[in-house]
Amino acid sequence: MIDQIKNYIASNASNKLSSFNSKLIKTNSPIYGVRTPLLRDIAKKIASGAYKLFLEECDNSSYEITLIEGFAIGYAKMSLDEKFYYMDRFIPKIDNWAVHDGFVSSLKFTKKNPADMYEYLMKYVNSKKEFEIRFVAIMLMSYYINDKYIDNDLDIISRLDINTYYAKMGVAWFLSRAASKYKNKVFEYLLKEKDKQLISMTIRKIRDSYLIDQEFKDEIMQLKK
Repeated sequence: MIDQIKNYIASNASNKLSSFNSKLIKTNSPIYGVRTPLLRDIAKKIASGAYKLFLEECDNSSYEITLIEGFAIGYAKMSLDEKFYYMDRFIPKIDNWAVHDGFVSSLKFTKKNPADMYEYLMKYVNSKKEFEIRFVAIMLMSYYINDKYIDNDLDIISRLDINTYYAKMGVAWFLSRAASKYKNKVFEYLLKEKDKQLISMTIRKIRDSYLIDQEFKDEIMQLKK
């Protein structure tokens, strides 16, 4: 099965897209240059069939194979225990933002199982690994910015070890998205924040957001002083 998918990827590869993606995505795996919608289609077909065979055979020999693996885990209809089993195997493999963010976007089952996923995320709160930390931040941003979770979200964010770029950018992205609904909470959080780079990243994300009013964008600039 894995060999068929590799051949399909190779036959749909684009040198132009490979070159473009290689400039944007820093990964240890080769990038063939296959469009993401096509990779999603492949993953959906896998998810509706012998997905376990693929997930067991998956060798992460390319960026595309790894991305398909992440998508398939999200798309396949399996029990929560199975989801978490395959996620445990997959998350340590993530070495770039594109695979990470594509994976998170495929975990739509979280909406039906918020408490279970929230508990699952706790295993990564004390991680020192860049993309495991980003995973927590982007999952919170994607599925948990609401009245029930926001205070816990901010507490969790405050406990993350964000000394690397993609982890820090993930937290800044979470804070900027949270600010669209909870401006006062985010402002108070940033008042206590000591990391000047994180504050600067967050302010930039807030000022770029179409979801946040100009008054708050102007107000937040005082934190740069």
